[in-house]
Amino acid sequence: MTLKRAALSGVKWTAFATAITVGLQFLQLAVLARLLLPEEFGLIAMVTVVLGFAQNYADMGMSNAIIYRQNTTRNQLSTLYWINLLAGLVIYLAVTASTPVLVIGFGEPRLRELLPLAALVFLIAPLGQQFEVLMKKNLSFKGLALSESSAAAVGAIVAIGAALDGNGVFALVYGLLSTAVTKTACLLALGLRLWIPHLHFRLRDARGYVSFGLFQMGEGTVSYFNQRLDQILIGMFLGAEELGYYSLAFNLVALPIARINPILTRVAFPVLARVQDDPEKLKIGFMTMREVLAAINFPLLLGMVVVAPVLVPVVAGDQWLPSVILIQILALAAMTRSVGNPIGSLLLARGRPDLGFYMNCALAPVLFAALYLGLVLGGVAGAATGLLVTVLLFFLIGYAFLVRRLLGPCLRPYLNSMAPAGATAGLMAIAVYGLAKVAPFEGFALLVTQVLFGGLLYVVLNWVLYRERSVAMVQLALGRDA
Repeated sequence: MTLKRAALSGVKWTAFATAITVGLQFLQLAVLARLLLPEEFGLIAMVTVVLGFAQNYADMGMSNAIIYRQNTTRNQLSTLYWINLLAGLVIYLAVTASTPVLVIGFGEPRLRELLPLAALVFLIAPLGQQFEVLMKKNLSFKGLALSESSAAAVGAIVAIGAALDGNGVFALVYGLLSTAVTKTACLLALGLRLWIPHLHFRLRDARGYVSFGLFQMGEGTVSYFNQRLDQILIGMFLGAEELGYYSLAFNLVALPIARINPILTRVAFPVLARVQDDPEKLKIGFMTMREVLAAINFPLLLGMVVVAPVLVPVVAGDQWLPSVILIQILALAAMTRSVGNPIGSLLLARGRPDLGFYMNCALAPVLFAALYLGLVLGGVAGAATGLLVTVLLFFLIGYAFLVRRLLGPCLRPYLNSMAPAGATAGLMAIAVYGLAKVAPFEGFALLVTQVLFGGLLYVVLNWVLYRERSVAMVQLALGRDA
């Protein structure tokens, strides 16, 4: 199979898993929003922030080094596998030991039970993590898609069942753990057929992976801190209930983005790594990714801005109406973030995670100041606005410091890659907003009408205004040459 066909196959299987996972997670979110209180969503958001931060240390950043390096030996893989297991144990103990401090920091005694239980995921996931990495490297995305779909289904069933049984916030933790167990079991079943770790451990086998991994780990840590700083500050200063409203908004906005973008970015890294020495192919691949991501994300996010007043009460109930304005602000910030995701794949493909680390270190104090100022002046909505301003500011800075350095001067194609989607999605959003003003019905009927009308109008606008581009994208999706 050629590299192009392997990449397209990977995209299709990842898209398959994404469609199932997004549907299940949206269903889970909608059901649990009616069964749980906003403060319980705030509690699980605190747990998620802590686990996500710790996850950056789970493999010491060396998994991506396995993909980047094209000649990893079996002895090196075995050593790295045992390092993964040891790192998972250390992280579990660290989270458990730090729980009393986190309880004080967030002012939430209930975290004392939740965190050690949720941290069990670090004893489970490392068992299958390296098999997932090797499957990505070999572009074997069919197995990954089936594993993730199965895990999402089991996790949703367990979480909803536990909530119906009256387990409150623990239902979300049970769902998290059951997802990890199912995915790990699937990865082991698939991975052990291809490669079995043997009892070999030599620290010298990890040389070369450590330096790459340290910068990757550092960049991931600072990047995650930047991405979750809003939730940390809201949880510490405003409490679990306000964080719950913010968390629902964040999850509704992030759900499609967190699942759609990896359809390309998870395939992009191993593909770009194979052409890392060809600058022109790298540039073409990078700009194509941005164009496709903009074409998918922009209509979803701008559509979410205009349908949020209808979406929230229909999906979650009237008790979540304070989340409407938060969804609208966060969706605008997510538009910029969504087309910035391919930069991470580019950095890894060129073996320069250090640049991402430096960039995120520079972002951290600016983001903190903007979030804190917004929090003081405008509460939770002010914090969301501070995030939006910071994201827009660093959009062009990211080009100057990262993209231009790796690909050379390319500002015009960098901006043009998202211009068509921005224009057509903007026109679509205006029309959908106008529809809500004149429609003779409301509630679920209005929401469905807005979504169908907006989707159809977006397709028509792209066909009329950017026909060649639309045809090229369809051919790409079908695996045909333009």
